[in-house]
Amino acid sequence: MYLKTIFQFKNLINTEFGRGKQRVLSLTDLLIMQGIADRQSSAAIAADLRLTKAAVSQCTSALAKKGYITRTIDPDNRRNLTLTLTDVGQEQLATTNAEFDTAFTDFVKDMGESDLQQMLALMKRMSTIIG
Repeated sequence: MYLKTIFQFKNLINTEFGRGKQRVLSLTDLLIMQGIADRQSSAAIAADLRLTKAAVSQCTSALAKKGYITRTIDPDNRRNLTLTLTDVGQEQLATTNAEFDTAFTDFVKDMGESDLQQMLALMKRMSTIIG
């Protein structure tokens, strides 16, 4: 029952905040692109998001195919890729961030500040215990 609730909440975040929007990025895509914009390596992005390096690699491959990022081999270390947002990727990231911000603002209004603070505190505690 608990796992199902967590799964449903994750799916709700991935879909509800983008409902009726022109958004074509999942929350994972958005967070990975934000990490790239912040000049993080794929290993750092994986660690921050608690994803496997393979999952980040799969997402960055898909983002590159969509034209949102470029992946170039690091000339100093051929095993590393340098990830960079394209102009289209920067525009999409800004648009998607704005859509998520608007949706989250509406969510906060509907939920109420007190309930939201309590929910976030519990989620942080749960993450600390699990992680």
